[in-house]
Amino acid sequence: MGIGVAFVLYGVSMVPAIFFVRSTVPETKGRTLEEIERQWTKGEHKMINDRL
Repeated sequence: MGIGVAFVLYGVSMVPAIFFVRSTVPETKGRTLEEIERQWTKGEHKMINDRL
């Protein structure tokens, strides 16, 4: 197995990871730390991101 195959396998494995992160991690752009903290303490962090 060459180095090229390793990079291809890594790249292919990152595709599902990108979709997983985009669908589970909430957007924090333009929010204050207090708003983010409130979101996590209210349990709203389990909601799926609306971008997908």
